[in-house]
Amino acid sequence: MLLAARPALADKNDTARAKYKTPLTYSFNESFLMPGNIWAQYGWQNMHTTDTTLNNFEFYTTHYNLGNTGLPYVPVLFSDALQPMGFFYGQDYIHNNFYADSSVRYFNTRAPFTQFYYVSDPQIHQFFQFTHAQNFGKNLDVAIGFKRIRSEGNYLNQSTNMNQVTVDANYHKGNYRAYADVIYEVHKFQQNGGMVADSDLASPYYSERQAVPVNLNYATSEIFEQSVHLQQYYFLGFRNSDSLKENPLFYIGHSFKIAGHSNVFTDNSTADSAFFQTNKLRLFNSPLTYDSTRYTEINNDLSIGSGKGWTKIMRWDAGIRDQWVYFRNYIGSYTNTIYGEQLSYMYNYQDTIYNNLIAHARIFNAYDSGKIIFDASGQYIVAGNQQGDEQAVVQLGFKIDSSRFLKLSGTYSYQLPPFIYQLYQGNNIQWMRNLANTTTSNLSVNYYDRKWKLGITLSATQLTDMVYFDTSALPVQYFHTFMVYCAGIIKDFNFHKFHLSTSEKLQYVADSVPMRLPRIVTENSLYFESYLFHHALLLRLGADVYYNTSYYGYAYMPVTDQYYLENSTKLGNYIYVDPFVSFRIKTFRMFIKLENATEGFNNNYNYYYALHYPMPDRTLRFGINWDFWN
Repeated sequence: MLLAARPALADKNDTARAKYKTPLTYSFNESFLMPGNIWAQYGWQNMHTTDTTLNNFEFYTTHYNLGNTGLPYVPVLFSDALQPMGFFYGQDYIHNNFYADSSVRYFNTRAPFTQFYYVSDPQIHQFFQFTHAQNFGKNLDVAIGFKRIRSEGNYLNQSTNMNQVTVDANYHKGNYRAYADVIYEVHKFQQNGGMVADSDLASPYYSERQAVPVNLNYATSEIFEQSVHLQQYYFLGFRNSDSLKENPLFYIGHSFKIAGHSNVFTDNSTADSAFFQTNKLRLFNSPLTYDSTRYTEINNDLSIGSGKGWTKIMRWDAGIRDQWVYFRNYIGSYTNTIYGEQLSYMYNYQDTIYNNLIAHARIFNAYDSGKIIFDASGQYIVAGNQQGDEQAVVQLGFKIDSSRFLKLSGTYSYQLPPFIYQLYQGNNIQWMRNLANTTTSNLSVNYYDRKWKLGITLSATQLTDMVYFDTSALPVQYFHTFMVYCAGIIKDFNFHKFHLSTSEKLQYVADSVPMRLPRIVTENSLYFESYLFHHALLLRLGADVYYNTSYYGYAYMPVTDQYYLENSTKLGNYIYVDPFVSFRIKTFRMFIKLENATEGFNNNYNYYYALHYPMPDRTLRFGINWDFWN
């Protein structure tokens, strides 16, 4: 189980907040608004003040990617998160850069709030995020967000151009509460298939990275996402003694979401066809490619549950969700004309509707003392294409004292594997599999100590009949049971003005199992911090360090955007060092850092997280953040 992101530490000398007794602006995600959010008081799903500290400021994107900002995330760390219930297309490695319905930020602000965040370097590299939140009276808050990633990358056919717009609102008045969001995003990125030869990375003949031969010179992916989501609650039933009507007995909840997804892979050059032929993937005669996967999803959820006025010994909620999915995929080809490459034909190979009716229920307690917290929930598909799939989650929390908290968790799922493992039809590759359900069970322990700034996680996960992509990038079901063990620790050390923030993760899975994880992954930040000019400026000087042990990892298949096993090259055993300097003046922050400063140190060029996809060479980048309250 992965440790949660390290929480930002309170800063009593934060000049952005000094003149206010309470922060002007809070942000939160949808879980905070749900009735019965018993974990909020322990910081698991809490409302967050606007962060104006320098903590984690220089971390603007994931470090584990295919070598350019915005390219797919590489699964270096094990995740025990349960697969979504119902239709689930497959693991999405690109959207970690952007907000989803569950992570979009809602705001509660007493003054208009605007935030700019921009990162760049001497090459064509831009990371830009804009947020504006404003209250309209006491009951309505609206926020608009824009996020953009634009980067050419170091190598041929590696650029990214990705944009997302979000609009969200939360409203509360009397017995009614609602929040809604609209998301629109376009992800366009080139797919170069990685380097032809890894030895080119250390070769003096290819010091100009644009000259390095890559596998695909003209392939691209385009992903389009649109969604509208509304969650609303109405509270009813009050005791006669409750004059302020703050403790309702019941609530009725309704959730509606409609979303569209389109993923198009194109390669309109015959020169790239050799890559697929070499990998024995091409199944059609046409040397040119147009593969399109599209689906529209509509979800309706109706639930009822106990409110604050219900007994605190045990509360409950229950509901039913209807899921409707319209799935299509197309295969096309190009032909040469005097006007250039043109799409000459397109076949619709799949046009299907999927339905699932999902029942869910939950019981939990809510003692005022908060010493012991119990929370159990379950879901079951009572009818539809995946009838019989089920999930269960049990959590038990112990508040040891005001600063120490212990949480025990257990999860179970019995579900059909994601859709992409069952069916894929394209010009380069296709399959149809009749797969058995996969069983996953997990036990974990989380301990957090605020006083000592310490977090510890231990987990054991059992998987049965797991599905994976083998060395041919084809889906295979592993009809065995195996275990994955994980341990992690986060700790902040302080010595006068010197600080060390460390995150250490230990992962173990047997070598005979078709799952690849490095045994040790470490992320550390060592820095010196001090106020200057009568506390007008906060300065931080330090370095971020990343390391993972060597292991046979994964290769990446551009057509399907999925990772598959590789047994040719060990990845890892490379120390990434990113020296940085950052500072803050009131609400303005800035950092400058040298990423991968250890490039080629001791003749080590093994800076890969996926086969044939090197991370960027030594790169100087800077970023600024400016917050405004009007």
